[in-house]
Amino acid sequence: MSGDARTIVTLPGGFWLEGQCYRDAELRPVTGRDEAFLLDATESLLPAQWTTAILARCLIRLGSLRPVTVDWVRALTVGDREALLLHLRRLTLGDRLQGVLICPQPDCGKKMDLDLTVSDLLVPPQPNPQARYEATLTDEKGTTYWVQFRLPTGADQEAVADLAQQDVEAAAQQVLSCCIAQVKVKEVTASHPVRQRSVNQANEAPATIPAIAQQLSLFMAKHDPQAELQLQLLCPECGQPLTTTFDTATYFRQELASWLNNLYREVHLLAFYYHWSEAEILRMTAKKRQRYLELLTTAVREG
Repeated sequence: MSGDARTIVTLPGGFWLEGQCYRDAELRPVTGRDEAFLLDATESLLPAQWTTAILARCLIRLGSLRPVTVDWVRALTVGDREALLLHLRRLTLGDRLQGVLICPQPDCGKKMDLDLTVSDLLVPPQPNPQARYEATLTDEKGTTYWVQFRLPTGADQEAVADLAQQDVEAAAQQVLSCCIAQVKVKEVTASHPVRQRSVNQANEAPATIPAIAQQLSLFMAKHDPQAELQLQLLCPECGQPLTTTFDTATYFRQELASWLNNLYREVHLLAFYYHWSEAEILRMTAKKRQRYLELLTTAVREG
């Protein structure tokens, strides 16, 4: 009965498994069954955990890999998960995004409307994604580091989710540490003008991260630009520019929460008037249930 279309999207970075990169993914929209699951089981989930839960339910395949496991969803890069959430939101509720922001200027503080589309927020797929990247970085003291790293994943986000609520900087440092595969330091000494040595990952790597953290974060952002969506806006009241981060998981979750409040009322009305089973109704998306309810309301008024 659902009749809702699926969609195939290209991942910005791709899912790596055993040396092979899978770039395309197939999604289905969020249905009433998913909403019921979210209503009953995920109220306490933090954003990264919620993202894993909803994508694990709605991802049909990654390349030729199916069914998609929860571990694979966690192993996706942050940017790939963000892109999938945006596509899932468009598939489920449409392309248009609306909201309200408050100008952060102390002498303004006026509300401003936010009107975007999912298309505005999607970045083009990366031309040459890799499982690991390399960068040469130099700290303020002139020490040069050769770093091999991977991009942050959903698993990394989940691992620091609790810590991030208390100390965002510490959580970010922990993620960086987990993403570094190798570090080599180029040292200059009197006896050896240039000497290269490997950093002991267990003992030394965490200590080297603060020196190169900002540069390494910039390299990661370059290779995974979908991971953090920065909106450059202009306040219509005071004319001052402002930058804000768009959190897809939080936005989409709040939208679905508004539908969840009416889920069982909708099931009751559609079952009562159309004599459909609960299972049949829960296979529908929120938008499709709403269309039937609008038709029902019109019919009752005209009857």
